[in-house]
Amino acid sequence: MTPSRFCKSIIFTIFLLAGGSVLAMDQEMRSIEEIQVRKQTEARFPGSMRVIGIKDGSVSLVVEIDRTGALQDIFVLQSSRKAFTKSALKSLAEWEFSPARCDGQAIDSSIQIDLTFEIDQKLKWQVQSPMAASQARTHSDGSPIQTAPFNSLDQIPFPIEIVEPESSPEGQATIEFYIDESGTVRCPRFTESTSIAFGQLMLDSVNKWKFEPPMLAGVETNTMVRQVFTFEDGRLTASDLN
Repeated sequence: MTPSRFCKSIIFTIFLLAGGSVLAMDQEMRSIEEIQVRKQTEARFPGSMRVIGIKDGSVSLVVEIDRTGALQDIFVLQSSRKAFTKSALKSLAEWEFSPARCDGQAIDSSIQIDLTFEIDQKLKWQVQSPMAASQARTHSDGSPIQTAPFNSLDQIPFPIEIVEPESSPEGQATIEFYIDESGTVRCPRFTESTSIAFGQLMLDSVNKWKFEPPMLAGVETNTMVRQVFTFEDGRLTASDLN
């Protein structure tokens, strides 16, 4: 298909960010309060692991939580064994969260949760901002695959489905998201924005996009993307993160 003007701008933005170009918008960024865990349930140590003598395991996941505190998606970044993944996913379905907030207002966002399993011990867990991992799994496929840093990919993943905002206030927002091996956007969040309205608008748009699968050495992979979107004077431009 022929890319729209907006789509071409997005591709141009990606290339600018990959190359480190600079465009800055002189507006104050709004502070973000991260997602909070309100209720955590114990994850069972897998019986199958106990039987074969495995005494510990770990799983790292990114969870997408909407502005009501509801769980929307789980993206598994790393897991030592499939049995631990299954136990972690079953447990997380029962966890309760308070949504992220921007200037006190609830927003959609995501957060990374690292789980450590030890035989005959309580589950250990910690939360942190999402980041790239050395290995990743999707929760629909237990097979581990290599996760590539964005700047190591064979080429920039081309956006094949773009949802264009019908209208937009002027503003700037930093959006972080994963592109999985099918080209689907997973667990996006905005880390800063000049306004809640603009940050949420870009988040809602990016969440519906579709990309060509990221490739590393000819093999489909996952990657993490961090982009700064700026709408000013009716144009989309890119800002450097540094």
